[in-house]
Amino acid sequence: MGKNIFIKNIYLIVCCILFIAPPLGAQECNKEVSKNRRIQIQSGQLNKEVLKVVQLDIRRMAWLWNERYNATAAFIHPRVLITAGHNLTNRFDPVAKMTVTVGYTSNNTYRARQHFATAMYKNIYVLPSYNSAPTFQEDYGIIILPDATLYQHAGGYFKLTNYAAAKPTKEIFTAGYPDPITGMKLWTDKTKNYYFLDQLLRYDFYTLDGSSGSPIYTNANQLIAIHTGGFDDTNVCNIGTPITPQIIKQINEWCRAHGIYLNFA
Repeated sequence: MGKNIFIKNIYLIVCCILFIAPPLGAQECNKEVSKNRRIQIQSGQLNKEVLKVVQLDIRRMAWLWNERYNATAAFIHPRVLITAGHNLTNRFDPVAKMTVTVGYTSNNTYRARQHFATAMYKNIYVLPSYNSAPTFQEDYGIIILPDATLYQHAGGYFKLTNYAAAKPTKEIFTAGYPDPITGMKLWTDKTKNYYFLDQLLRYDFYTLDGSSGSPIYTNANQLIAIHTGGFDDTNVCNIGTPITPQIIKQINEWCRAHGIYLNFA
């Protein structure tokens, strides 16, 4: 009798693990394959999904750093963008201003653009602990837009979702603005090759410097992670910072200071 109960308990544990765990895929990535898998978006192909994703053109304060750099962010509210924390951190030199562009498909083609000055803990936010000692687990931040003007040209917003609470999905998706030099402004991709390891999401998405902050999302409009780490080795999987209850709580606190309340999944 005791043996049967033990076997049943083991069976239940195994079933729970299989149900909760996301598809592991291969724990090795071939980014040369995924480089050719990505889809470039032309102006006539813009849809609601990719219009939730924006390009950031960021300028730091000191003259030596004033050369612009690009990154990616995504709407999680008509006035709130989420991105990688390292795009905003003031550890070395504060971010002084930025331009946010929606539907940017070529050098002269985009839906809308907004310029504004920035200041840490006034309209851009990262954790103080990340500023002093960066980790992938805390590599996230938000941008509070001056108003909802830009959102009028967007395709809606993603629902910020606790990664562990998201339903298991066969595929995850991304979109972003990784490669302004070659003219491939906006691209999108999906993959089944992803897994969760050491509190981080790993996947085979091909990424470049401007990919930082790209949303990782499901086909149910759930934003479950932010792209935060890419590696030159084509066989090393890239990294996303998963959305956790702690991250959701912190972002909500930042937003509430502006009278903004998010729609969490």
